[in-house]
Amino acid sequence: MTKLLLLLLLTVQIVSGFVAYSSGGSKFPAKAQINEISVSNGRRAVISQSTAEACVVDLDLATVKWGVCATESGSYRFNCVDVDFVIENELPFSLVKDPGLGIELTEVANNGQGVGVVIVSGTVDGSPAASSPLQPGDVIAKVNGRVVEAYTYDDLVDVLVSASSPVQFETKRLRKRFKVPVTVEYPDGKTAAFEFYEGENIRRALSGRGVPGNDKTFGPNCGGDGQCATCALDVISGSEYLSSAGPPETIVFKDTPTWRMGCQASIRDDLAQRSSFKDDKVTIRLFP
Repeated sequence: MTKLLLLLLLTVQIVSGFVAYSSGGSKFPAKAQINEISVSNGRRAVISQSTAEACVVDLDLATVKWGVCATESGSYRFNCVDVDFVIENELPFSLVKDPGLGIELTEVANNGQGVGVVIVSGTVDGSPAASSPLQPGDVIAKVNGRVVEAYTYDDLVDVLVSASSPVQFETKRLRKRFKVPVTVEYPDGKTAAFEFYEGENIRRALSGRGVPGNDKTFGPNCGGDGQCATCALDVISGSEYLSSAGPPETIVFKDTPTWRMGCQASIRDDLAQRSSFKDDKVTIRLFP
């Protein structure tokens, strides 16, 4: 079977300016660091190295949010290079070749070493994929159970060509993260306005935005397990947008039900159905 028969045909657009991994001999530096490197056409890329994984980010392709991470085990996975977006795993589905699939793919990154980013750019009218759940911007994670994350265009097409029909797909999609307006009241009457992401822990969110808590610096005295209650705060409004209180909060604050522990409370992570928080907000008072 040829590639021409596969997707009626798989359409590819190669975007100039590819992500590169390393300017040295090894893929990733041994120690945690950030390296800025040049790529062939003068674009810039960043290797963000941590003890767990190295994430590759193409900073110039602003509309492309997908990146690739290499894990310690040597495998690759897709990651999102924009903190305003989150990756969601879509429900598996299958397509019957007739004679191909009708998926249009665009390769937006290729490091020249067998690692790339290929996204779905569309589907062919009247093809099997036309009525599938695929949307432009999706990435294919598995084909018939085989992990194909970070495959190059050629490698992914080869897998699709040889895949037996019906072809089982698992895909991933980027979704913009919801933000909830949060007003912080200080004991002196001053206030500060922030936006917290869905699912974000209140204590870590405050600390990350430079807001001191009852434990001054959110230092190592607290393990974040709700034992010391030094991160107590009073929820003035918007408690419905926070995670439910449970032990130890319900026990420690049984006489002050609007109090929460910052280390235990988070912005709810099931707010995706809301379209706006224009008239809603969470207000918390520090040092209650």
